[in-house]
Amino acid sequence: MAGEDAYEYTAITAPKTIRLIHISPETETDPVHFSLETSPLESAPDFEAISYCWGNDQGQHQVVCNGKPLFMHKSLFEALSYFRFPDKPRVLWADAVCINQADPIEKSSQVLLMPHIYSQASRVLVWLGAAVDPVFGSVPSHTNLTILQGLQMLPGFDPENAADMAAKTQIMSYDALRLRAEGKPNILDHDWAPLVALLRRPWFRRKWVVQEVALAKEALLYVGGGVEIQWLDIARLAFGMETLGLDKPWRLKLEEPKLDSDIEKTDTGKGGSIEFRPVFITFHLISAMYMVQIYRHDATLVDGVMSTKFFDCTDPRDHVFSLLGLGGVGPTLRPDYEASVSDVFRRFSISMMIEGKSLKLLSLAPDRSLFHTPEVQRLEDLPTWVPDLRLMRADVMASFTVRPQAFFAGGQGKPVLSVSDDERFLHCQGLLLDSPQRLATSLVEMLLEDIPEIRNSFETTGDPSPERRERRFIRWLESAYQTAFGHDRACDPDLVPELEVANSFSRAMSCGTDFLRNRLSPEQVTTIWNFIQWKLGPDANKDEATERDSTIELNYSSTTRDSLLLLSMGTKFCVTESGRFGQVPLNSKLGDRICVLVGGEVPFAVRPTGNGTYTLIGECYIDGIMDGEALQEAASRGMPLETIILE
Repeated sequence: MAGEDAYEYTAITAPKTIRLIHISPETETDPVHFSLETSPLESAPDFEAISYCWGNDQGQHQVVCNGKPLFMHKSLFEALSYFRFPDKPRVLWADAVCINQADPIEKSSQVLLMPHIYSQASRVLVWLGAAVDPVFGSVPSHTNLTILQGLQMLPGFDPENAADMAAKTQIMSYDALRLRAEGKPNILDHDWAPLVALLRRPWFRRKWVVQEVALAKEALLYVGGGVEIQWLDIARLAFGMETLGLDKPWRLKLEEPKLDSDIEKTDTGKGGSIEFRPVFITFHLISAMYMVQIYRHDATLVDGVMSTKFFDCTDPRDHVFSLLGLGGVGPTLRPDYEASVSDVFRRFSISMMIEGKSLKLLSLAPDRSLFHTPEVQRLEDLPTWVPDLRLMRADVMASFTVRPQAFFAGGQGKPVLSVSDDERFLHCQGLLLDSPQRLATSLVEMLLEDIPEIRNSFETTGDPSPERRERRFIRWLESAYQTAFGHDRACDPDLVPELEVANSFSRAMSCGTDFLRNRLSPEQVTTIWNFIQWKLGPDANKDEATERDSTIELNYSSTTRDSLLLLSMGTKFCVTESGRFGQVPLNSKLGDRICVLVGGEVPFAVRPTGNGTYTLIGECYIDGIMDGEALQEAASRGMPLETIILE
């Protein structure tokens, strides 16, 4: 579209130099005029950085840059129009204009400076788009009021204290029901409509924004028409409600039928699709951004990748490059937009494992997607020990560096690793221990079986059917119980297993952790066993009211359910040949092997290739070997370690 007189970039040759937008004062409806001026970052004038979602309409909107036409995305065009001062110039920075996107060398060097740009900016202006939602109406302050009132309803809590969190969740749930019965304001009936309108904005799902708000001195969110929100207000609300489990009661309100543009359709690969409403998913993303902001100084680049697995990028290489400013410790990479996606993922993996001396990244490999889509297949030239970061959509058992490590299956030493010259094979020291002997049906497999019913329900009523989800949850428990004990009669007193066997089953069902990713205490293990026994009893089909009134002493049933589902959504229950209970990857099958690798946090399932090597299937929880017991036993017997080669 740009003709001969269009603006042309002059290459930046000086190090640590950026371009800044000096935008002329105009009203919001006037044409956009600005100049682009280079400046050393260290001596740059005061400026504000814009954070926005690019969109797909590249080159559709014209502005005047240094007296010549320049074309840009609609979103940035609207942002520049909105952020102009009417009476004085304003200095801004926006990546699509301030970086020559057509020059991969410049792009790579400027991406290295972006953490410094966003941390040096006086504030970050987040542009969410025009106020087209009717809910905003003529009272912009209503949105802020909704968020602030929600914050006031939240109790103080200690996010590191599982017992305190569970108690606060229970109290909040009961208090909300009591206040509702009394006709008083409560968190269940709070007017969340303005917040929902914000959560539908695509900005919240863009991976680049994590760095942009995490590094900001101050971040403000804007919607055209006068809506201005402090980022920390909405971040603390999302974190508090999700951590306390208080987002669940109003999730159902957010799942009513939406316009096609509001629905993300995920193909299941079996001729059907499940519709995910990004509204409540976005609440989780905001909470994740807040956690990154809090812990980034002590985190590694792998922590950043694990934290942002549900975010999207247009360029797959940005699954790594967009996070380079967030790794406070450990190895990192230099951005290289001339490298292929496969090369970026491979270099990232080698750097994190070999230089970082950590096997955490293996928990993400070969990928962590619950559903595979035909249009996004795993990159063929990636070894199985390299994760395809485009496909991560499930939690992992490996812990974040900033939290106490949960497991030490491979002992507490450093891994012994090497990579072949052609970067195809990863050589690890460890032990091959066991194999799955019996496999239960996973929750994901049950969900796929229910797709026709789910789709018909959404199409006719938009009903998310919590009753259907509850039946599926109980079927899942029954399948695991049957696999473990040969029957599902959990309340038959003649068939109750021994205490340690029951405890092992409970730990395996929850992958040994609670809903806060802490190791289970003995009391929590007992609670999980009681919960499962109760759910599989004769009155298994209970609604929530019955659950609340149950005479069975079950502490914090909501958080117990969360503990069971947190990590097991991406796994399936198994009994191994040696009689251990565990959770293995969804695509595991009989004949796979279970190994522990020296320095590995968790065990792994691998598949023999027949050539003396193995393909990596994924991480596991195997009860009884999560604290280095296998290596200790091998050492006591004088058994040597093996070289396990992954390809």
